[in-house]
Amino acid sequence: MALGPHRPTVIVPVTDRTPLRALGAAARQGVELAEARVDLFRDQDEAAVKRFLQDARKIMPLLITIRASREGGAWRHGEPERLALYRRLLPVVDAVDTELGAPLRAELVAAARRAKKLVVLSHHDFAKTPADAVLDRVVTRGFRAGADVVKIAAHVRDERDTARLAALFARHAGRALVVIGMGDAGKKTRVFFPALGSLFTFAALGRGTAPGQLDVKAMSRALAGFFAEFGARRRPPRSTAKK
Repeated sequence: MALGPHRPTVIVPVTDRTPLRALGAAARQGVELAEARVDLFRDQDEAAVKRFLQDARKIMPLLITIRASREGGAWRHGEPERLALYRRLLPVVDAVDTELGAPLRAELVAAARRAKKLVVLSHHDFAKTPADAVLDRVVTRGFRAGADVVKIAAHVRDERDTARLAALFARHAGRALVVIGMGDAGKKTRVFFPALGSLFTFAALGRGTAPGQLDVKAMSRALAGFFAEFGARRRPPRSTAKK
């Protein structure tokens, strides 16, 4: 995966209801990474999930997430079952994301390390943007727990919240962070935080998975207007004209 600071890498959440042709179209819009939200899959049978992941991975690299309900996900089973499914799916993905506070975190990080998969540890606050000290503790805990990337998503109410999130990049310069402001007031963070160092930003293929997500076309247009490198990645739609 081509993750790097100060370049916008767009990731789209997908489920087993996402048409692969839509994922291919997203790739032509400059999308480079897909997040397989297995907790939202209609069919969570291991064989069915693997078939979808293998097909999607032919289009772009995959980050797998089985998000717990307490942090905005839809996983309703126990932690042992969630860990077992994560482990069985590791061979067919490129990266894994779980919550920093998840009981399964240590075992999953160890399994991902053995499989040589990138580890994202996430923290979500759907009610507010935490205080600076709380945000700093999340970053420190995340890397101590074995994260390659620490992701923080927080609800943004106003410009002060936006500034609080932006300041994280200065206080933790050089660290691999993804920082997202959720909600309408946080939409600008999805476009501009890559310039500060956020390693990837989310866009929606159809229905979004978090408050304030822009759809792929809107995100692609916005990023192309501000980042020449991103604009160069976009490919024109295939011509349907007869020759």
